[in-house]
Amino acid sequence: MSIARFLAPCLGAAILSTAPAAAAQDGPPTAQLGDFFGIRTVEVAIGGRDHTFLLDTGGGVTTISPALAEAIGCTPWSQINGFRMGGERLSMPRCDDVAIVIAGQALTVPSAGVFDLSPLLPPASQKIEGLVALDVLATRPFTLELASGRLTFETPESLARRTASAVQIPIRFHRQGGGIALTVMARATTGQGALWLQLDSGSDAGIQVATASAEPLGLNREPGGQDVTLSLTGTRDETIVETARGRVRDMIIDGNVGAPVLSRWVMTFDLANQKLWVQDAS
Repeated sequence: MSIARFLAPCLGAAILSTAPAAAAQDGPPTAQLGDFFGIRTVEVAIGGRDHTFLLDTGGGVTTISPALAEAIGCTPWSQINGFRMGGERLSMPRCDDVAIVIAGQALTVPSAGVFDLSPLLPPASQKIEGLVALDVLATRPFTLELASGRLTFETPESLARRTASAVQIPIRFHRQGGGIALTVMARATTGQGALWLQLDSGSDAGIQVATASAEPLGLNREPGGQDVTLSLTGTRDETIVETARGRVRDMIIDGNVGAPVLSRWVMTFDLANQKLWVQDAS
């Protein structure tokens, strides 16, 4: 769970609001997202009850709290092992084949990590009982709009409409935990080659770049951060240029693109076919 504002990223004025799991609609199923200190939340039904989860594209592994694992009759077992972006190791037990529902859509978490987020989060009236990562969304095309707070499960027809005028960005998968975890790395071009940057909606840093990857972008470890400009080239040679406040740090990946940049995009994922399309959210 990256949730970088509260916890160093891993396996992959505060306002608190909540939203219903799904809005009434005639189109594709859509979950209206809430906000927890700048991180989007989503309502998840497990065991016939609704629960508030963080939504974190950099989380890697969908997690549930120990109390929720007990409530659904799971005795956590074995381990999921991975590393945070800075190289620190993280291990947690797991519950396999956890059935969840988001916006009326039945999904299965292949292996949910059992992890108590509460000690890492600010005190709040809303209880956070888990985290939704990309692993549970890997079988369904979906669109994530962070700025407007929507998660839409696309139909074949709506996917075709949505992506017709969007820019397709080359991506790679980053998997840890024996293949359980899933994050997406987008390609940024430089004069020396491609950098592959994790897309992390749980990070409040605009752009982070590994020390070893900073030189092609003209960056250094300037105290207090600096403006970072990325160039992403689409599959049809379209160019997307993004500039955001960022920093250089020691990392085990090339870098990380956080919520301040991702909120500028409408992102449509078809992870089953390893595809991502982006459009301007404005």
